[in-house]
Amino acid sequence: MSFAPMSKDTRITEAVFKWNTTAVLVLTLLSFVASSCGAARTNQFKQFSQAGTTYTTAVIDLIDASGSTTIDADSLELVEDREHLTTEQRKRIVDHNKELRTRLAILGDMKRHAHLLNSYFEVLGALADSNAPSQIGSAADGVVQALGKIHPSIQNAKIGEAPVANFVGDVTQIVVAHFKAAALEAELKKRAKTIERELDLQQAALSALAQQMRVDLQAQINRQESKDIVLPFVADGPLPGAWSSERRDLLQSQLSLASVDGAADAARKLKIAFVALAEGRFQLVDVPALLSDINEIVSLIEKVEGKQQKQ
Repeated sequence: MSFAPMSKDTRITEAVFKWNTTAVLVLTLLSFVASSCGAARTNQFKQFSQAGTTYTTAVIDLIDASGSTTIDADSLELVEDREHLTTEQRKRIVDHNKELRTRLAILGDMKRHAHLLNSYFEVLGALADSNAPSQIGSAADGVVQALGKIHPSIQNAKIGEAPVANFVGDVTQIVVAHFKAAALEAELKKRAKTIERELDLQQAALSALAQQMRVDLQAQINRQESKDIVLPFVADGPLPGAWSSERRDLLQSQLSLASVDGAADAARKLKIAFVALAEGRFQLVDVPALLSDINEIVSLIEKVEGKQQKQ
């Protein structure tokens, strides 16, 4: 059986049909890929929100532990010096109490700041849902206003001898990406720069906190070493039964001082992750590194709390 050759018009029509079919398939595929990428990127905000909540819980616990460490270090110093002080000098405990109340007030501001940032992370996670109610966007207004009110008191504060302002970094320029969730994109374009500054402030405050916390922990370690390790050893008579284990714990506690910077590192990574999210560059593989720093914070808190229970 033979077939008559196709006419030129028939060949053109068939070619156009094949091209149109291919074009439709390509456009459909591109649309699917774009939709998948958009869904993946918005899901990353939910993952970030969850990591942010874990981070906030750890940071707040660390701030509480820092307050306890400061009070304990001051109390140990007062007890050690008390017998050498005159009655008039002992009255200076009022000044010590005043300074500690000021420090605790700063730590309270830091805790509120962390809570507010966590609330904002939750808003972002909710806005990542394309069906999010419009009221969620307006909820961010109150959070950001509250952050603005508390910002100056933290930035102008000193934690011990460390001014927070000394640790504030340069502004990071953010180019917000296009997102499937229009409300999310609008929110980021409106406030991403502001939140970047608040995250930088938290990193600065935690850096100052870490510096002073290291001083307070070292003071406790030094006094504990003198009282529980050195003096019993050089004195006549048998050593206390727990001397060896207490010496081991003391020497190992030196290692925990390196974990103090974990909170500031976590804050830095959180800021980097937020900027990457806003610009559409965030990878979920970045989350484990952040969670690793958060685990360091938790480990440090456990060691600090264990030390406080022994005292």
